[in-house]
Amino acid sequence: MTAITRYKLRKLLKYGLITLAVAWMLTLFSGDRGRTYFGAWSLLGLWTGVLEEFFLGRRFRALAIPLQILGKVLLVNLFTVLLLSLALIAEPDVLLPGFDDQPLHVGGLFAQASFYRMALRVAVVSSIAIVVVQLEELMGRRMFLGLLLGRYDRPTAEERIVLTMDLVGSTALAERLGDLHYYRFLNTTYSLMTDALLRNEADIHKYIGDEVIFTWPMRTGLREANCLDLYFDIQDRIQDHAAELEQEFGVVPEYRGALHGGRLISAQIGHIKRAIDFSGDVMNTVSRMLGLCKSMKARLLVSSGLLERIPDPGSRFRFGEEQVMPVRGRKRELSVRSVDRIAPEP
Repeated sequence: MTAITRYKLRKLLKYGLITLAVAWMLTLFSGDRGRTYFGAWSLLGLWTGVLEEFFLGRRFRALAIPLQILGKVLLVNLFTVLLLSLALIAEPDVLLPGFDDQPLHVGGLFAQASFYRMALRVAVVSSIAIVVVQLEELMGRRMFLGLLLGRYDRPTAEERIVLTMDLVGSTALAERLGDLHYYRFLNTTYSLMTDALLRNEADIHKYIGDEVIFTWPMRTGLREANCLDLYFDIQDRIQDHAAELEQEFGVVPEYRGALHGGRLISAQIGHIKRAIDFSGDVMNTVSRMLGLCKSMKARLLVSSGLLERIPDPGSRFRFGEEQVMPVRGRKRELSVRSVDRIAPEP
């Protein structure tokens, strides 16, 4: 099972659980003591997820977020009513939840006030589910759950791995493509990274123009050398779509990267505009390493300290000579090595 497939299945499950929770709360506060049909609500959530993920997808991406959500809600409810009508055509004597346990036909369905009450409840439940999932994708799972659970209200020290990747020749490329075309170029490139990102279990910390910062909890990043594989998997994805990028933009992007890990501080910052940010020696060091990539003409640099913690990296990766890098603000120098992959992950 591919990483994308696992991601989509988790998303469907997420829709089902959120829909079930919202339906339960509506039933609880409405005072309805009858049957709650939780099974039917769970199926509605899965159905909503299937439509949103496999059919609607990117169809509304060009619209403002409120219009995206409105369009998805309208289409989801339209398809739900259509599916209900088809079910009645196939099985005319079927019993539907909320209709007094009396068989219905398609014509009689729209003549009952119970249908419109049910349609309103379905619209509310599916709308909330879509809004919650869309907000989580917009903010990122880590930030969304962190803000929701109050995890980052106080600064937290944690062990994390950080990979920062920077587009080579970005200034000249932006001038050549123009602002709008350059934005489309970046957005297309970032979309191509999705499969590699999911496969290697990474989180996106932030985008900074043409630079993107990925992070892992230490254990996750070390597992099966996820932190090393991500850079090369992204490069492979870009090369797989090189012809399309060349045709549309006239260039195939190249990235240089820097990889380091250790103790950093994660905390929520801001009041009117909130964000979860990282600070500490790791962030400062990885930024300096990225600058060193250019002078060393290396594609990817990794700190020797992190490399020592990765199990058996020499089986699939080749490393250059150790270089000593002075880091501003540090009493000790940092040793780094260039990296190339000689064998893809099994």
